[in-house]
Amino acid sequence: MNPLNLLALVFVAGCASEAPNSTEADTSNDSGEEVTEDPDLDLSDEQVVSKAFARTRGSLDPEEQVFYYWEGVIYDRKYADPYSAARSDYGSPILQFEGFNVARFERVSPGVFNMVTREITVYKTMSGKIIDCWYNGNIGAESPTNVPVLHVQNDPVNFQISGAEVVEMGDMVVFPMEVILTYESALPVDQYPQYSAGNTYESSELFNFYTTKAALNDTTQKSVPAHISWTRVGQYLPWMQAGQLDGQLIYHAQGRKLTNGWDDLPSKLQRWVEDNAPEYQTAPEVLSWSGNMTSWRYFKKMVDEGEYTGECP
Repeated sequence: MNPLNLLALVFVAGCASEAPNSTEADTSNDSGEEVTEDPDLDLSDEQVVSKAFARTRGSLDPEEQVFYYWEGVIYDRKYADPYSAARSDYGSPILQFEGFNVARFERVSPGVFNMVTREITVYKTMSGKIIDCWYNGNIGAESPTNVPVLHVQNDPVNFQISGAEVVEMGDMVVFPMEVILTYESALPVDQYPQYSAGNTYESSELFNFYTTKAALNDTTQKSVPAHISWTRVGQYLPWMQAGQLDGQLIYHAQGRKLTNGWDDLPSKLQRWVEDNAPEYQTAPEVLSWSGNMTSWRYFKKMVDEGEYTGECP
């Protein structure tokens, strides 16, 4: 299966709390309709798994706008000198973040779906305020200063899915995904020295999408309740202006599929989107394979177009 990006998104631990805990007692869904159990929920069949994942990650209704919301924290991880005296440091998060992905799913053929999406992530202080400037002395930048924050606005983030990894744990169904990335950076050091961690982009993103067999067995639901967990280990963000500083960022987030879509997002995040990127209230109308946007490519675009000057007002 092609890897899905939540930032990437971003991107919800625990089983889906909206779904029944077992198939024994509840024979109706949330709308009160009688549940028709799927006798063919064979999770060893690739097409069945792909359809189950499409219902978990998105919806079989191509018109439905599916929102996943996430929130989490970011840690700064410094490498210990292997030859120096041992040290102990349990660390504290340096930033909070929250965001969402909005997607439509288009069926291509049995077990094959196009996922048409875009996503937002905003960075926040540990008290929960969305920030415009940030002091990069928090990560030990060589020339510490206040730097402008560039929030994530990735559009498009499109993939085609066909099959999925799946783990059954009792009534819980988990779709795990490991995305280990190493490729040429959009920000080479010689052209973007203060923004680039290196000529090679490196990151690891670990996802788990959680739902239940009880939810998947309800054939009246084109989209089933779900949660997600997401961990990312990666380079310092370009807007942090850390250059080739030794170290890495560790993200840990949890989230869920929103029953009422946009209306279920936190009001502060809604207002930020309305003021800064109102088109993100819906998924893209047209599927494009011209290349997905990433945080690094978006940053390069903003710098090259003079929209990011590197200085706080």
